[in-house]
Amino acid sequence: MNTFIFRDAPMKLRAKLPSRGWMIFWSITGTIGGLVTRDHYLTVDAKKRVADRVDILAKQTCGVQDMPRKVTVYMTAPPGDGIHKTRHYFKQFIKPVFDAAAVDYEVREGLTEGQIQAMVAADVRKKRQIAAGKASALTEEEQNAPIVPFKSISDGVVVLGRIALAEVLQGYNDGCLQSLDDPEPVAVVAAIEGEKEEVSLKDEAASLTKEATGSVETTSEKDPAQKDLEDSSSSATIASITSTPVSETTTPLETSKKEAEKVEAVVPVKIPQDESYFSVPPTGLEPVGYIPFKNLTGFRNFHKKLFALFNSYDCVEYAGGSVMKIAFAETKDMEREDLEIGRDEEPLFKKYRGPVEIDILDRVREQVKIYVTPVNIPEPKQIEELEAVPEQN
Repeated sequence: MNTFIFRDAPMKLRAKLPSRGWMIFWSITGTIGGLVTRDHYLTVDAKKRVADRVDILAKQTCGVQDMPRKVTVYMTAPPGDGIHKTRHYFKQFIKPVFDAAAVDYEVREGLTEGQIQAMVAADVRKKRQIAAGKASALTEEEQNAPIVPFKSISDGVVVLGRIALAEVLQGYNDGCLQSLDDPEPVAVVAAIEGEKEEVSLKDEAASLTKEATGSVETTSEKDPAQKDLEDSSSSATIASITSTPVSETTTPLETSKKEAEKVEAVVPVKIPQDESYFSVPPTGLEPVGYIPFKNLTGFRNFHKKLFALFNSYDCVEYAGGSVMKIAFAETKDMEREDLEIGRDEEPLFKKYRGPVEIDILDRVREQVKIYVTPVNIPEPKQIEELEAVPEQN
């Protein structure tokens, strides 16, 4: 009997450690992956914990014509950074709590310094004008509409960071002190002489057509073929003139007028402001809810940014706690000490701007309320027990 010998039989594999480079690679990859996974699960758990505590508000019954509670959110770009950081912070840590509590919101962004202050002051002044009968509560479109849509009214203001808080309070101060009478428009540029000699684009095209074709008057003595030729050349000239850019056919008079309109659009009209004009809207000033926003910038804060990258669930804890105050709508009068809220944010942007001071009148501050932590917030277990009692009965 013949026997076969397999000379190329596989050798036994020996267990051995990977090389030094692979050990470093897998150690770093595994550590980073583990930290990211850990932070993800802790963040999801923290969001669920906060959402369960405000879920009782979303389960409350309301009437057919009742609208959900609405707040106005003001956000601005942190010093030395873009507004995308504030948007991301709102989307990740604040919006989920509002959604869980069934609180509607309107976001207003201040892209430049002082823009939020101007928006708030204009809103307060508008409410005062409506109460005094000097303005209509409906816009021009709503007045002309056959059916006016029913919309919810904001009953609270939410600010992200101390800078937005300062601008909102300064806007309250300015809005209560501004005059209710609209100021006359200020002429920024000297009036343009010769308004009667202004030539429109159509007149300019007609004059150029006349020069190109010789005369616009037609006579019956002309040959029909020549008449058709003149008509075709005239239409071609008009088409070429109307298709040219405005910059090529505008006169110096029109150019100077457009530049004047641009200047007038940029320079705002200043509204008189004095303590003698002081008044508060009948509905009062909306309560203010402060949400801390600590934006880390610079190389010195690199270690803090690295720590925050793998521990974002901490933001859910302290941001969610501030949003819960706004959701439950429990307020107190603003004290002078409350003007120092958010001072711990200033060292993070001292490289880009100085301290943020809030200078408002005491009688304006006395009209402002701020949201506080509710005394009794039912726990999720208590909510389930309360819901189970009617079912048993």
